[in-house]
Amino acid sequence: MSFLSAQFRTPTSLGIIATIAACVVAVPLSKAQGAKQTTPPSPVADSDSDHIKERNEWFFRGRLATGKPTAELRRRAYQAKLQLRAQRAAATAAQASGKPQGSSLIWTPLGPVPLASDASGNGTQDYHQVAGRATAVAIDPADPTGNTVYVGGAQAGVWKSTNAASSTAASVTWTPITDDQATLSIGAIAVQPGNTVPANSVILAATGEANNSADSYFGLGILRSADAGNTWTLATTANSGALSFSGLGGTRIAFDTTTGQTNTVVAAMATSAEGMTDGAVTANTSRGFYTSLDAGQTWTYNALVDPGGATDDTSATSVAYNATAGLFFAAIRYHGFYSSPDGVNWTRLPAQPGGSLLTTAACLPQSTANNRACPIYRAEISVVPGRNEQTVQHYKFQ
Repeated sequence: MSFLSAQFRTPTSLGIIATIAACVVAVPLSKAQGAKQTTPPSPVADSDSDHIKERNEWFFRGRLATGKPTAELRRRAYQAKLQLRAQRAAATAAQASGKPQGSSLIWTPLGPVPLASDASGNGTQDYHQVAGRATAVAIDPADPTGNTVYVGGAQAGVWKSTNAASSTAASVTWTPITDDQATLSIGAIAVQPGNTVPANSVILAATGEANNSADSYFGLGILRSADAGNTWTLATTANSGALSFSGLGGTRIAFDTTTGQTNTVVAAMATSAEGMTDGAVTANTSRGFYTSLDAGQTWTYNALVDPGGATDDTSATSVAYNATAGLFFAAIRYHGFYSSPDGVNWTRLPAQPGGSLLTTAACLPQSTANNRACPIYRAEISVVPGRNEQTVQHYKFQ
Protein backbone atom coordinates (compact mmCIF):
# COMPACT_ATOMS: atom_id res chain seq x y z
CA MET A 1 0.00 0.00 0.00
CA SER A 2 2.79 2.48 0.85
CA PHE A 3 4.52 1.72 -2.47
CA LEU A 4 1.35 2.46 -4.45
CA SER A 5 0.64 5.63 -2.44
CA ALA A 6 4.11 6.94 -3.22
CA GLN A 7 3.49 6.36 -6.91
CA PHE A 8 0.23 8.29 -6.70
CA ARG A 9 1.90 11.20 -4.86
CA THR A 10 4.70 11.62 -7.37
CA PRO A 11 2.94 13.98 -9.85
CA THR A 12 1.78 16.29 -7.03
CA SER A 13 5.24 16.42 -5.49
CA LEU A 14 6.76 17.31 -8.83
CA GLY A 15 4.25 20.10 -9.23
CA ILE A 16 5.13 21.56 -5.82
CA ILE A 17 8.86 21.32 -6.55
CA ALA A 18 8.37 22.99 -9.93
CA THR A 19 6.49 25.90 -8.30
CA ILE A 20 9.18 26.44 -5.67
CA ALA A 21 11.89 26.32 -8.33
CA ALA A 22 10.07 28.98 -10.37
CA CYS A 23 9.93 31.34 -7.36
CA VAL A 24 13.60 30.85 -6.60
CA VAL A 25 14.58 31.60 -10.21
CA ALA A 26 12.40 34.74 -10.26
CA VAL A 27 14.45 36.50 -7.59
CA PRO A 28 17.75 36.88 -9.51
CA LEU A 29 15.82 37.79 -12.66
CA SER A 30 14.20 40.77 -10.89
CA LYS A 31 17.59 41.97 -9.63
CA ALA A 32 18.99 41.78 -13.13
CA GLN A 33 16.44 44.30 -14.27
CA GLY A 34 17.71 46.83 -11.66
CA ALA A 35 21.07 48.57 -11.08
CA LYS A 36 24.19 46.84 -12.26
CA GLN A 37 26.03 44.88 -9.58
CA THR A 38 29.76 45.86 -9.47
CA THR A 39 30.83 43.79 -6.43
CA PRO A 40 29.91 40.18 -6.17
CA PRO A 41 28.24 39.24 -2.91
CA SER A 42 30.40 37.45 -0.33
CA PRO A 43 29.66 33.71 -0.12
CA VAL A 44 27.59 32.72 2.88
CA ALA A 45 27.90 29.33 4.43
CA ASP A 46 24.67 27.40 3.97
CA SER A 47 23.98 25.25 7.01
CA ASP A 48 21.09 23.66 5.12
CA SER A 49 23.03 22.47 2.08
CA ASP A 50 22.08 19.05 0.69
CA HIS A 51 25.23 17.03 1.60
CA ILE A 52 24.12 14.40 -0.87
CA LYS A 53 26.90 11.91 -0.15
CA GLU A 54 26.42 12.10 3.59
CA ARG A 55 22.66 11.84 3.24
CA ASN A 56 22.98 8.71 1.12
CA GLU A 57 25.29 7.14 3.67
CA TRP A 58 22.87 7.90 6.45
CA PHE A 59 19.90 6.60 4.46
CA PHE A 60 21.53 3.29 3.68
CA ARG A 61 22.70 2.78 7.22
CA GLY A 62 20.68 -0.21 8.43
CA ARG A 63 19.19 -0.74 4.98
CA LEU A 64 21.93 -2.95 3.54
CA ALA A 65 21.86 -6.75 3.35
CA THR A 66 24.81 -8.74 2.02
CA GLY A 67 26.34 -5.50 0.84
CA LYS A 68 23.35 -4.50 -1.26
CA PRO A 69 20.61 -2.03 -0.41
CA THR A 70 17.27 -3.63 0.26
CA ALA A 71 15.75 -1.77 -2.64
CA GLU A 72 18.20 -3.44 -5.01
CA LEU A 73 17.46 -6.81 -3.49
CA ARG A 74 13.77 -6.19 -3.94
CA ARG A 75 14.33 -5.27 -7.59
CA ARG A 76 16.24 -8.48 -8.15
CA ALA A 77 13.54 -10.47 -6.42
CA TYR A 78 10.91 -8.86 -8.62
CA GLN A 79 12.91 -9.70 -11.74
CA ALA A 80 13.26 -13.29 -10.53
CA LYS A 81 9.51 -13.47 -9.99
CA LEU A 82 8.86 -12.31 -13.54
CA GLN A 83 11.30 -14.88 -14.87
CA LEU A 84 9.58 -17.64 -12.90
CA ARG A 85 6.22 -16.51 -14.22
CA ALA A 86 7.55 -16.69 -17.77
CA GLN A 87 9.00 -20.16 -17.14
CA ARG A 88 5.73 -21.37 -15.68
CA ALA A 89 3.80 -20.02 -18.65
CA ALA A 90 6.20 -21.74 -21.02
CA ALA A 91 5.95 -24.99 -19.06
CA THR A 92 2.15 -24.85 -19.14
CA ALA A 93 2.20 -24.26 -22.88
CA ALA A 94 4.68 -27.10 -23.40
CA GLN A 95 2.59 -29.49 -21.30
CA ALA A 96 -0.53 -28.56 -23.25
CA SER A 97 1.29 -29.33 -26.49
CA GLY A 98 2.63 -32.60 -25.12
CA LYS A 99 6.27 -31.53 -25.29
CA PRO A 100 8.19 -31.75 -21.98
CA GLN A 101 10.36 -28.73 -21.30
CA GLY A 102 12.63 -27.77 -18.42
CA SER A 103 11.21 -28.34 -14.95
CA SER A 104 7.87 -29.51 -16.37
CA LEU A 105 9.24 -32.93 -17.34
CA ILE A 106 6.59 -35.61 -16.96
CA TRP A 107 7.95 -38.61 -15.05
CA THR A 108 7.08 -42.13 -16.11
CA PRO A 109 7.53 -45.00 -13.62
CA LEU A 110 10.05 -47.56 -14.82
CA GLY A 111 9.56 -50.19 -12.16
CA PRO A 112 9.48 -52.55 -10.71
CA VAL A 113 11.61 -53.82 -13.62
CA PRO A 114 15.23 -54.95 -13.78
CA LEU A 115 17.77 -52.22 -14.41
CA ALA A 116 21.39 -52.21 -15.58
CA SER A 117 23.72 -52.72 -12.64
CA ASP A 118 27.14 -51.61 -13.85
CA ALA A 119 27.79 -48.43 -11.89
CA SER A 120 31.53 -48.54 -12.65
CA GLY A 121 31.10 -47.99 -16.38
CA ASN A 122 33.95 -50.34 -17.21
CA GLY A 123 32.32 -53.69 -16.52
CA THR A 124 34.10 -54.49 -13.26
CA GLN A 125 30.82 -54.51 -11.33
CA ASP A 126 28.43 -55.58 -14.05
CA TYR A 127 25.82 -58.00 -12.75
CA HIS A 128 23.66 -57.37 -15.84
CA GLN A 129 19.96 -56.67 -15.28
CA VAL A 130 19.06 -56.62 -11.60
CA ALA A 131 16.29 -55.33 -9.35
CA GLY A 132 16.23 -54.03 -5.82
CA ARG A 133 15.61 -56.36 -2.93
CA ALA A 134 12.02 -57.57 -2.72
CA THR A 135 11.80 -58.26 1.00
CA ALA A 136 8.17 -59.37 1.33
CA VAL A 137 5.28 -60.73 -0.68
CA ALA A 138 1.71 -61.58 0.35
CA ILE A 139 -1.22 -62.92 -1.67
CA ASP A 140 -4.62 -61.67 -0.58
CA PRO A 141 -6.75 -64.74 0.34
CA ALA A 142 -9.89 -62.64 -0.12
CA ASP A 143 -9.32 -62.69 -3.89
CA PRO A 144 -10.07 -66.26 -5.10
CA THR A 145 -8.43 -65.53 -8.46
CA GLY A 146 -5.05 -64.93 -6.85
CA ASN A 147 -4.65 -61.67 -8.75
CA THR A 148 -4.30 -59.40 -5.70
CA VAL A 149 -0.71 -59.44 -4.49
CA TYR A 150 1.27 -57.09 -2.24
CA VAL A 151 5.06 -56.76 -2.52
CA GLY A 152 7.43 -54.87 -0.25
CA GLY A 153 10.83 -53.46 -1.19
CA ALA A 154 13.93 -52.86 0.91
CA GLN A 155 13.59 -49.16 0.21
CA ALA A 156 10.63 -49.03 -2.18
CA GLY A 157 7.54 -49.20 0.01
CA VAL A 158 4.56 -51.46 -0.64
CA TRP A 159 3.34 -52.16 -4.19
CA LYS A 160 0.02 -53.72 -5.18
CA SER A 161 -1.06 -55.66 -8.24
CA THR A 162 -4.61 -56.69 -9.10
CA ASN A 163 -3.63 -58.77 -12.15
CA ALA A 164 -0.64 -60.61 -10.74
CA ALA A 165 -1.93 -64.01 -11.88
CA SER A 166 -1.61 -63.06 -15.54
CA SER A 167 0.16 -65.66 -17.63
CA THR A 168 2.18 -62.90 -19.28
CA ALA A 169 4.63 -61.36 -16.82
CA ALA A 170 5.05 -58.21 -18.88
CA SER A 171 1.34 -57.44 -18.60
CA VAL A 172 1.31 -57.47 -14.78
CA THR A 173 0.95 -53.94 -13.44
CA TRP A 174 2.07 -52.64 -10.05
CA THR A 175 1.00 -49.54 -8.14
CA PRO A 176 2.91 -48.01 -5.20
CA ILE A 177 0.55 -47.55 -2.26
CA THR A 178 2.77 -46.24 0.57
CA ASP A 179 4.70 -43.43 -1.09
CA ASP A 180 3.19 -40.91 1.33
CA GLN A 181 4.23 -42.80 4.47
CA ALA A 182 7.01 -41.94 6.92
CA THR A 183 9.37 -44.60 5.57
CA LEU A 184 9.66 -46.73 2.44
CA SER A 185 11.76 -49.43 4.08
CA ILE A 186 9.66 -52.61 4.27
CA GLY A 187 10.65 -55.90 5.88
CA ALA A 188 7.47 -57.99 6.08
CA ILE A 189 3.86 -58.02 4.83
CA ALA A 190 0.83 -60.07 5.88
CA VAL A 191 -2.85 -60.06 4.93
CA GLN A 192 -5.49 -60.99 7.51
CA PRO A 193 -7.28 -64.25 6.59
CA GLY A 194 -11.02 -64.83 6.83
CA ASN A 195 -12.07 -61.84 4.74
CA THR A 196 -14.07 -62.35 1.54
CA VAL A 197 -14.11 -58.80 0.19
CA PRO A 198 -10.72 -57.73 -1.24
CA ALA A 199 -11.58 -54.04 -0.84
CA ASN A 200 -11.85 -54.58 2.94
CA SER A 201 -8.63 -56.54 3.41
CA VAL A 202 -6.49 -55.71 6.43
CA ILE A 203 -2.84 -55.34 5.39
CA LEU A 204 0.07 -55.20 7.83
CA ALA A 205 3.52 -54.04 6.73
CA ALA A 206 6.40 -54.08 9.20
CA THR A 207 8.78 -51.27 8.28
CA GLY A 208 12.55 -51.58 8.43
CA GLU A 209 14.78 -54.12 6.75
CA ALA A 210 16.89 -56.32 9.02
CA ASN A 211 19.09 -57.89 6.33
CA ASN A 212 22.07 -55.86 7.58
CA SER A 213 23.21 -54.76 4.15
CA ALA A 214 25.04 -51.46 3.88
CA ASP A 215 21.83 -49.88 2.62
CA SER A 216 19.39 -51.64 4.96
CA TYR A 217 17.44 -48.94 6.79
CA PHE A 218 15.64 -49.27 10.10
CA GLY A 219 11.91 -48.93 10.47
CA LEU A 220 9.54 -46.72 12.41
CA GLY A 221 6.81 -49.19 13.27
CA ILE A 222 4.12 -51.35 11.71
CA LEU A 223 1.83 -49.96 9.02
CA ARG A 224 -1.81 -51.06 8.99
CA SER A 225 -4.47 -50.62 6.35
CA ALA A 226 -8.08 -51.70 6.74
CA ASP A 227 -9.08 -50.86 3.17
CA ALA A 228 -6.68 -52.88 1.00
CA GLY A 229 -3.91 -50.30 1.08
CA ASN A 230 -5.85 -47.14 0.26
CA THR A 231 -5.13 -45.56 3.65
CA TRP A 232 -2.62 -46.41 6.37
CA THR A 233 -1.96 -45.87 10.06
CA LEU A 234 1.44 -46.38 11.71
CA ALA A 235 1.84 -48.12 15.07
CA THR A 236 5.08 -46.67 16.44
CA THR A 237 5.05 -48.22 19.92
CA ALA A 238 4.05 -51.33 21.87
CA ASN A 239 3.01 -52.03 25.46
CA SER A 240 0.89 -48.87 25.59
CA GLY A 241 3.79 -46.67 24.54
CA ALA A 242 6.43 -48.12 26.85
CA LEU A 243 8.42 -49.69 23.98
CA SER A 244 9.39 -48.11 20.68
CA PHE A 245 9.55 -49.81 17.28
CA SER A 246 12.01 -47.21 15.98
CA GLY A 247 15.34 -48.77 15.05
CA LEU A 248 13.91 -52.25 14.44
CA GLY A 249 13.19 -54.07 11.22
CA GLY A 250 10.36 -56.51 10.56
CA THR A 251 11.46 -59.93 9.37
CA ARG A 252 8.15 -61.83 9.22
CA ILE A 253 4.48 -61.40 10.18
CA ALA A 254 2.08 -64.31 10.69
CA PHE A 255 -1.68 -64.37 11.35
CA ASP A 256 -3.48 -67.14 13.19
CA THR A 257 -5.63 -68.70 10.46
CA THR A 258 -8.02 -70.51 12.82
CA THR A 259 -11.63 -69.45 12.37
CA GLY A 260 -12.49 -66.90 15.03
CA GLN A 261 -8.82 -66.34 15.90
CA THR A 262 -7.71 -64.33 12.87
CA ASN A 263 -7.27 -61.16 14.92
CA THR A 264 -4.18 -62.73 16.51
CA VAL A 265 -1.00 -61.84 14.65
CA VAL A 266 2.70 -62.12 15.55
CA ALA A 267 5.47 -59.87 14.22
CA ALA A 268 9.08 -61.03 14.36
CA MET A 269 11.28 -57.96 14.87
CA ALA A 270 15.05 -57.72 14.57
CA THR A 271 17.66 -55.05 15.16
CA SER A 272 18.75 -53.07 12.13
CA ALA A 273 22.45 -52.23 11.90
CA GLU A 274 21.59 -48.76 10.66
CA GLY A 275 19.27 -48.30 13.62
CA MET A 276 22.15 -49.07 15.96
CA THR A 277 24.51 -46.73 14.11
CA ASP A 278 22.08 -43.82 14.02
CA GLY A 279 21.09 -44.19 17.67
CA ALA A 280 17.47 -45.12 16.93
CA VAL A 281 17.83 -48.19 19.13
CA THR A 282 17.52 -47.08 22.76
CA ALA A 283 16.79 -48.57 26.17
CA ASN A 284 13.10 -48.55 25.15
CA THR A 285 13.78 -50.84 22.19
CA SER A 286 13.28 -54.61 22.49
CA ARG A 287 13.79 -57.04 19.64
CA GLY A 288 11.93 -60.33 19.49
CA PHE A 289 8.23 -61.25 19.27
CA TYR A 290 5.35 -58.77 19.31
CA THR A 291 1.74 -59.92 19.35
CA SER A 292 -1.48 -58.13 18.49
CA LEU A 293 -4.88 -59.49 19.46
CA ASP A 294 -6.79 -56.84 17.49
CA ALA A 295 -5.39 -57.39 13.99
CA GLY A 296 -2.47 -55.03 14.32
CA GLN A 297 -4.02 -52.02 16.02
CA THR A 298 -2.08 -52.46 19.28
CA TRP A 299 0.99 -54.56 20.07
CA THR A 300 2.52 -56.27 23.11
CA TYR A 301 6.07 -57.54 23.57
CA ASN A 302 6.44 -61.20 24.56
CA ALA A 303 9.26 -62.57 26.70
CA LEU A 304 10.80 -65.98 26.05
CA VAL A 305 10.84 -68.91 28.44
CA ASP A 306 13.84 -71.24 28.20
CA PRO A 307 14.62 -74.35 30.27
CA GLY A 308 15.99 -73.01 33.53
CA GLY A 309 14.27 -69.63 33.31
CA ALA A 310 13.52 -66.62 31.16
CA THR A 311 16.28 -65.07 29.04
CA ASP A 312 16.62 -61.83 27.16
CA ASP A 313 15.51 -61.80 23.53
CA THR A 314 17.64 -61.15 20.51
CA SER A 315 16.53 -60.62 16.92
CA ALA A 316 13.61 -62.74 15.75
CA THR A 317 14.26 -63.87 12.21
CA SER A 318 11.14 -65.84 11.30
CA VAL A 319 7.61 -66.71 12.40
CA ALA A 320 4.92 -68.87 10.78
CA TYR A 321 1.57 -70.37 11.76
CA ASN A 322 0.92 -74.09 11.36
CA ALA A 323 -2.87 -74.44 11.13
CA THR A 324 -2.83 -78.24 11.42
CA ALA A 325 -0.73 -78.17 14.58
CA GLY A 326 -2.53 -75.09 15.88
CA LEU A 327 0.81 -73.49 16.78
CA PHE A 328 3.02 -70.58 15.89
CA PHE A 329 6.63 -71.53 15.19
CA ALA A 330 9.46 -69.02 15.27
CA ALA A 331 13.25 -68.66 15.34
CA ILE A 332 15.33 -66.41 17.59
CA ARG A 333 18.97 -65.57 16.98
CA TYR A 334 21.32 -67.19 19.53
CA HIS A 335 18.31 -68.95 21.11
CA GLY A 336 16.82 -71.53 18.78
CA PHE A 337 13.31 -72.48 17.69
CA TYR A 338 10.14 -71.80 19.70
CA SER A 339 6.42 -72.53 19.54
CA SER A 340 3.33 -70.83 20.92
CA PRO A 341 -0.34 -71.88 21.01
CA ASP A 342 -1.64 -68.32 21.30
CA GLY A 343 1.11 -66.04 19.97
CA VAL A 344 1.72 -64.73 23.49
CA ASN A 345 3.40 -67.52 25.45
CA TRP A 346 6.54 -68.94 23.83
CA THR A 347 8.46 -72.09 24.80
CA ARG A 348 11.69 -73.41 23.35
CA LEU A 349 11.23 -76.63 21.37
CA PRO A 350 12.64 -79.63 23.23
CA ALA A 351 13.73 -81.18 19.91
CA GLN A 352 15.60 -78.55 17.87
CA PRO A 353 16.11 -78.88 14.09
CA GLY A 354 19.81 -78.28 14.62
CA GLY A 355 20.28 -81.56 16.48
CA SER A 356 23.13 -81.65 18.94
CA LEU A 357 24.22 -78.12 18.01
CA LEU A 358 20.99 -76.67 19.47
CA THR A 359 20.43 -78.96 22.44
CA THR A 360 19.56 -77.54 25.82
CA ALA A 361 23.12 -78.19 26.96
CA ALA A 362 24.46 -76.16 24.00
CA CYS A 363 21.96 -73.32 24.51
CA LEU A 364 22.09 -72.40 28.14
CA PRO A 365 19.62 -69.84 29.56
CA GLN A 366 22.04 -66.96 29.85
CA SER A 367 22.43 -63.42 28.58
CA THR A 368 22.56 -64.22 24.90
CA ALA A 369 22.98 -60.55 24.03
CA ASN A 370 26.50 -60.74 25.46
CA ASN A 371 27.56 -64.39 25.49
CA ARG A 372 25.80 -65.77 22.42
CA ALA A 373 25.02 -69.09 24.04
CA CYS A 374 23.32 -70.71 21.03
CA PRO A 375 25.17 -71.05 17.69
CA ILE A 376 22.10 -70.23 15.58
CA TYR A 377 22.19 -66.92 13.74
CA ARG A 378 19.37 -66.83 11.20
CA ALA A 379 16.58 -69.17 10.19
CA GLU A 380 13.55 -69.27 7.91
CA ILE A 381 10.44 -71.37 8.54
CA SER A 382 7.84 -72.38 5.97
CA VAL A 383 4.68 -74.43 6.51
CA VAL A 384 3.11 -76.79 4.01
CA PRO A 385 -0.59 -75.79 3.80
CA GLY A 386 -3.06 -78.46 4.89
CA ARG A 387 -0.43 -80.71 6.43
CA ASN A 388 1.31 -80.83 9.77
CA GLU A 389 4.59 -80.34 7.99
CA GLN A 390 7.08 -77.50 7.97
CA THR A 391 10.61 -76.96 6.83
CA VAL A 392 13.53 -74.91 8.03
CA GLN A 393 14.73 -73.35 4.83
CA HIS A 394 18.14 -72.46 6.14
CA TYR A 395 19.92 -71.49 9.30
CA LYS A 396 23.40 -70.17 9.70
CA PHE A 397 25.70 -70.58 12.65
CA GLN A 398 28.10 -67.92 13.81
